[in-house]
Amino acid sequence: MPADFYELQVAGIIQETHDTRSFVFAVPESLREEFRYRAGQFLTFEVPWNGMKLRRCYSLSSAPETDAWPKVTVKRVDDGRISNWFNDNLHVGDTILVQPPEGRFLIRSNEGDHGIFLFGGGSGVTPVLSILKSALRTTERRVKLIYANRDERSIIFKDEIDLWLAEFPNRLEVVHHLDSASGFMSVEEIRAQIREWEDAEFFVCGPTGYMDAVEEAFKASKIDPGQTKFERFISPIDPDRKDESAEVVPEQSDDEIPASFKMVLEGRSLEVPYEKGLTLLDSAIKAGHKPPSSCEDGYCGCCMALLKSGQVKMATHDALEPSDIERGWVLACQSRPASREPIEIDFDAEY
Repeated sequence: MPADFYELQVAGIIQETHDTRSFVFAVPESLREEFRYRAGQFLTFEVPWNGMKLRRCYSLSSAPETDAWPKVTVKRVDDGRISNWFNDNLHVGDTILVQPPEGRFLIRSNEGDHGIFLFGGGSGVTPVLSILKSALRTTERRVKLIYANRDERSIIFKDEIDLWLAEFPNRLEVVHHLDSASGFMSVEEIRAQIREWEDAEFFVCGPTGYMDAVEEAFKASKIDPGQTKFERFISPIDPDRKDESAEVVPEQSDDEIPASFKMVLEGRSLEVPYEKGLTLLDSAIKAGHKPPSSCEDGYCGCCMALLKSGQVKMATHDALEPSDIERGWVLACQSRPASREPIEIDFDAEY
């Protein structure tokens, strides 16, 4: 089952731009350990909306080394149910249900002095800013940010980014791209920006078209997929919008049903019994274990695990990039065995 929800109070609200606000949450002493986080992670919220309880994930724009409290930043979206609810209905002093932080959009611990190259598009800058602040404060690595926006008034965190530039002029480089002045960034423009940064660790978050262009530039520049991480904006389908008849669950023959599978979780190697029809996540939960999970619909990526042996079929994999799948990453909430050969998944693997 997903992690428990806890009630947090809104401690502050910051009007970042005409259509974007940041929400700061006070974490009581009793929950400090539960809500300890790393730069690049996100929070999952449960919000009452028209008689339903809807969930949304928002990246943390704060960093634990630089901000006293966790903060998420939410931009209005045309017809967006929860993004607009946040901006219209949430006030200082209100409380909201929140799951502890999750996510693998993280700086690797073994990259030495290799640079960190960040791509942010629109509100996709939120986890990117978190990583920028943490990297500048805790490492000596060079950092470069390419930040694309529709126009100048849409630039979120402009003053905050300028302050970081002033403090770290020799380590931080920021390139602002405005679509209103230059059109959308092309693959060739992106390739020019990453030249001489080919050994960097890359992080990308933004609208689909922007991220696709960056991915094409990586391929054209022969950047190793192992150096890249993508965080996509994907919201779960709300209960009143689900088409149950359209859900496709991979069929399993008796030849594809192992008696059990292995799972690495929190440093332990565990044998988990398997029953036909269950996902790997369902099986682990039924056996009494608590792997990371949130939406359980394949959208958030919380339950990512590295498939170390065996074969699985995923019903959906919206939270994964093609390069993730090539490297063996699977979503445990969507994965079912596809052969009797021994299956092992590793929740502890570094993404």
